[in-house]
Parts: sequence; structure tokens; C-alpha cells
Amino acid sequence: MTSIISKALDGYATSTARMFETDRMNTVGASEIGQCVRKIFWIKNELDPHYGVKRDADYVDSWGARARGTIFENFFWEPAMRARFSERLKFAGNDQRTFVDNFLSATPDGLVIDLTPEEKRELGTDADCINVECKTTDPRANLTDPKATNVFQTQVQMGLVCEQTGFKPTHSLLSYTDASFWSEVKEFVIAFDPKLYDIAKDRAALIMTAKDISDLKPEGYIAGGHECRYCPFTRACGIERRNLPFADQPVEPQFAEEIMQMARELKATEAARDSSDNMVRELQEAIKTRLREKGVKKIPGVVTWSPVRGRAGIDIKALKEAAIAAGIDISQFETTGDPGDRLTIQIGPPRAA
Repeated sequence: MTSIISKALDGYATSTARMFETDRMNTVGASEIGQCVRKIFWIKNELDPHYGVKRDADYVDSWGARARGTIFENFFWEPAMRARFSERLKFAGNDQRTFVDNFLSATPDGLVIDLTPEEKRELGTDADCINVECKTTDPRANLTDPKATNVFQTQVQMGLVCEQTGFKPTHSLLSYTDASFWSEVKEFVIAFDPKLYDIAKDRAALIMTAKDISDLKPEGYIAGGHECRYCPFTRACGIERRNLPFADQPVEPQFAEEIMQMARELKATEAARDSSDNMVRELQEAIKTRLREKGVKKIPGVVTWSPVRGRAGIDIKALKEAAIAAGIDISQFETTGDPGDRLTIQIGPPRAA
């Protein structure tokens, strides 16, 4: 299999990467503010001899989704919006503008001004203008709600536009276009929340002024690790999380009490989680039972019950036995994963009164 075209695309994507007028290493962008603070800190300090860390050796910076969104925005979304709104579309296309406030920055996709009474009714706002944000999405994604990072992004955009221009958008229209079928678009109207905007400012300051990585939580890992799959610094983060003390120091009673309370809170949270998981499964079974009783698999816009094929797998035990029988030294294929750590809580949750 050749890689001629693949290399051509890789080279072209690199040579045409978007350049911003402002130095994005000096601010946290609106699209970054909702991501893991530890990851963004390392991205901003990647070249710093003191705070920087090496990227994972096997990490590949995939440009596909980023290029897809840029091409769609520049060559379809913006021309379509320009055709519809004409001069009412501001800060879009060649007029796109980056707004900066201390450690925070944003480059909105556009702003529609002079909303008509009909547009206001449809959007549910009395404001004269609204931010507009363009996203493309994987057609396999079951997007029922806007992504939290994108909602956070719109808050920063609205806040900076309000502070630095004469326009006062109170809402943002966040759109997701199916990457395969451009006629499929989901739109969400996001109301401006000043509290979230203030939180964004605090997060940006925290990231840009942190003096030690231990001051920044591994939010991606805490949230379940989904974001970690696209992070260049998982090994460095893992080393930091597994940074055990070399030896046990004498334990002061006050510190022992502090850890005891934290451990009890953890056990209580685990118990609540298990109870919640059980309730979720119970409700799922109840819905399936009612659907089965009525002979229904789908209620449009409400629920779809469909079969799912089992994942293909390999019988490792049988494969090892076959390899040994064939005289193959399987030790040459053995690998060792990254080391981990284990926190064992011996104390139980607090008893109910």
C-alpha cells in the first residue's frame, strides 16, 4: 500500500495551517478554555525549558477534523451566511477579528446584527444582534445537546464582543453541520451567562500563571479519560499522577483526621454512584419492557431500540497455545503497559444518622 497521496495531503495541510494575528501562546483561546487545564498549560509552555514537557513519542497531531471545519466555514458556511445576511454579518470571513483581554482570547465566526422581528421570535431573544458559531460534526455522533466545550467557547466570545465593541449579543447561535450530509444541521441557542464568562477569565489566569503542574487538576483524566485520547501529554500527566512519596513520614493526628474525612466522602460518593447506576439500568429495562409489550422499537424524537453487533475479538489464550505449538517464541511479542497506581480505602462510608 502506498502513501503518496497521504503524504501530499499531510504536507499541504501543514503548509496551509491557519495563522493568527495574535500570539496564541500568550492567551487561552475560547476553544481551549473548556478543555483540560493541565493539557492547555503544557501546550502553552511546550517550548519553555522549565515548564515544558515532551509530547508522547507515539502521538500524532491529526489535522483532519480541524481542516474539515476550516474548509467548510471558509468556502460554504461564510458565503452562505453572507448571501443571507449581507452587511448584517460582521466579524466573519476576511473581516474575522480576534478579541483579547489579558489571558483570554476569542475569534468568533461571526455576528449577525439588526435582527428582524421574525428572527428574534425564532431565536427567542429581544437583542438586536446574535453571535453565530460554525462547527462540523462526525455523522456517527449522536448529538442531542451542544458540547460543553463549545458552550463555554460561546460564553467567552459573547463576553469579549460585549466588552470590546458597541454590540451587545445576549445569545449565540451554535450550529453543527453533519460532515457527510451538509443539509443536516443542528442549531442551539446559547444564552450569555456572565458567571461562566468570569469563570473563563479565572481559568485562563490559572493556566497562564501556574508555577507548578500540581496546581492544575488532570481534568481529562478525572472526567473519564475521553479527552486524554487526544492529548499529547498523557505520559507526562501519568507520571505526575503516580508521583508517590518516597517514604512515609510521621502522621500528625490532624492530618489523619483530614484524610479520614476525605476517604469517607469518597466512599459515600462511590455508594451513591453505584445506586445511581443501578437506577439507570432499572429504568432502561423498564423502557425496554414497555416497548416489547407494545411491539415498538422506535418513537421518533424520543427513543430508538436497535440491535448492536458484538465486537470482534481474539481468543488470546488459544492464540498463545497455537503459537507455542507452532514453535513460535511469543515472548518477542509481549509488551508492558505504562505503570499505574492504586489508592485503597479501608474505611467505610459514614453511617446514616
